[in-house]
Amino acid sequence: MIERYAQKNRTWLDVVNPTSEEIREIMTEASIPTDFINDLTVMIPHNEVQYRKGTLKITLDFPIVRRTDINHPHEVKFIVTKTHLVTIRFEEIEALHRFAKEFEILCVLKNGKQASTVSLFITMLNFMYDAMYIKLDYLETKLKDVEEEIFNEHEKEMVFELSQISRRLIAFKQTIAAHENALVRLRTGLGVAFGKAHEHHVDLLEHHYRHLTRQIFTLNHTLNDLRETNYALLSTKQNETMKIFTILAFITFPLTLFTSLFGMNTVTTPIIGQEGDFWIILSVMVIVTIFFFVYFKYKRWI
Repeated sequence: MIERYAQKNRTWLDVVNPTSEEIREIMTEASIPTDFINDLTVMIPHNEVQYRKGTLKITLDFPIVRRTDINHPHEVKFIVTKTHLVTIRFEEIEALHRFAKEFEILCVLKNGKQASTVSLFITMLNFMYDAMYIKLDYLETKLKDVEEEIFNEHEKEMVFELSQISRRLIAFKQTIAAHENALVRLRTGLGVAFGKAHEHHVDLLEHHYRHLTRQIFTLNHTLNDLRETNYALLSTKQNETMKIFTILAFITFPLTLFTSLFGMNTVTTPIIGQEGDFWIILSVMVIVTIFFFVYFKYKRWI
């Protein structure tokens, strides 16, 4: 499916799950070199940058945080020519929807100057990076919720939640890490394709990248601290439970042994047969229980 957004002689072609016929159509319309279209109908497992005079192509992956129906990053292929900006993707992406709504405004710069396709491309990438900030904010909110639940004595339930957040953060970090080399090549590609004057556009994208990596590091540090805190509280609670069961076992074992001794079918069992023998045995058991209880309190085990 091809969506066209045109403003004067600048056109953005947004293509979702392209067919071979659609690729040939946009190739003709945007004058895309044939060696740039060999992978446009499939996803590739790495970021890639290609360029020649007048044309730039870059493939970037963008992390997914909230969605659970997709187990891979969003892949977007950007192709920039002098007259066209082409995006090829395989899922719905919110940042591109927002860009489409603001396309007409973004096509005009200050003083009524028309934006070049390169400027529109850089603005689109900024939209994509802004969306990643929102995703990290979502993970930060999730961590705050987990922190609150941990100190509300829900440590066991939070083990799974922390694992899920950790999984998302690891995937985010792995996806964004590949952008570093891609941005370096993008700077070179813009210079070759559209002139050295366009290389400075990458500065803001690199700033976004550095800020994202710092935020990822901070969230990862917070996640590790929460995991250690949760583990410590969970271990403490489990140790307390085990201590109680150990004390109960230590108290009941001699009492069980005591009753077993007097339950043996022997002829000369002491006390058995005397007047009030039941109450004597019961009293001894109560005294032993009280003794153990006092002893444990003295040792501060309970």
